Amino acid sequence: MADTLQQVNTALKKKFSNRKLIFGMGAIGSKIVFVTDHPGQDGAKEGKPLAGNNSKLINKLLRSSGIDTRKVYFTNVIKYHPQDKKPTPKEIKSYVPFLKEEIRTVGPKVVVTLGDVALNGIGLRQPLHNVHGRTFNFGSYTLVPTFHPEMAAKDPEVHTLLATDISRIKKIVAETEKEV
Repeated sequence: MADTLQQVNTALKKKFSNRKLIFGMGAIGSKIVFVTDHPGQDGAKEGKPLAGNNSKLINKLLRSSGIDTRKVYFTNVIKYHPQDKKPTPKEIKSYVPFLKEEIRTVGPKVVVTLGDVALNGIGLRQPLHNVHGRTFNFGSYTLVPTFHPEMAAKDPEVHTLLATDISRIKKIVAETEKEV
C-alpha cells in the first residue's frame, strides 16, 4: 500500500512542482480518514496536514471518544498552505483526483470531512449545514461531514456539534464492519 501512496505523492509533486506540498500522514490501512481544506500556517511550519490548535482539538476529541490518534489518517484537499487567499473552485478540483486516490489507497471504513471545502472536495456538493449530522454511503466508505476545528474554536455551539460528531465515529466504524 505504501508504494501506491508514494506514487500518489510523486504524481502530486510532478503536477504541482511550484508548490511546497504537505502530504497526508497517519496509519495506512486506517479505518478512519480525516480530510480538511488545506494545511494552515501551523501545518505549513510543521509539515503536517493538521497542526497547532486545530490538531490539539481534534486529538483531544478523538481521545475522549476512545479513538487512538495513532490509528487514524489525516489529509487535505489542497496540499499546500495558500497563505491569505482562498483556493478557487478550479484549484480545488485540480487536487481532487489525488485526494480520491489517496483515500482509496489508505482504505478507510469512514471518511470525516472537516468543513465545506473538504466536503466539496470529497464530492458532496452541498453546504455543510444542509448535510451535517447525516452519514452517506460512498461505496467503499461512509462519509461523515462535520465542522472544521477552527470554527469550533470560535463558536461554543459548533464545538459541541463537532464533539458529538467525533463521539459517533467509533460506532459508525463498528456498523460499517458489520455490513461487510
